[in-house]
Amino acid sequence: MQDPQGDTRALPPPLLTALDGDHLDEHAAEAIRVSTVGADGWPHGAQLSVGEVLALDAHTLLVAMWPNSDTAQNMRRDGRLTLSLVHDGALMEIRAHASLVAEQQTALGLSVFRLKIEKVDVHRARYAEVLTGVTFRLYERDGVIARWRDQIAMLRTLA
Repeated sequence: MQDPQGDTRALPPPLLTALDGDHLDEHAAEAIRVSTVGADGWPHGAQLSVGEVLALDAHTLLVAMWPNSDTAQNMRRDGRLTLSLVHDGALMEIRAHASLVAEQQTALGLSVFRLKIEKVDVHRARYAEVLTGVTFRLYERDGVIARWRDQIAMLRTLA
């Protein structure tokens, strides 16, 4: 069921806040599933963290990722992707088109893509709420959060 509220091309305000780069500690365990179109035409899945995504506004995201990953290669070649996450008791799917913004960013040499949101679907059941999606357990939380802060700072310079 699609959420009848709001712009179907815009992130809802609470999700925009969650992805603004200022709430890394609060959302450190949450994974965002990214699905791209592989060269063979089949879906390819991967995970992003809140430390790799920055919401510029309700219609635009920046994402940082490993440059040689299948996901980055798919985004360069095709550009279509879907982000899936649990938010506000529902499964949210965000369709977007990616374009390369920068290469070799941070000490990790990450690639940065701008995602233009095409459609936001909120799948909500009247009889239940979604509690969790894919989650992370960070082994070295402080070090990872510090690296994420650096990555978000870099993404902000590309905004």
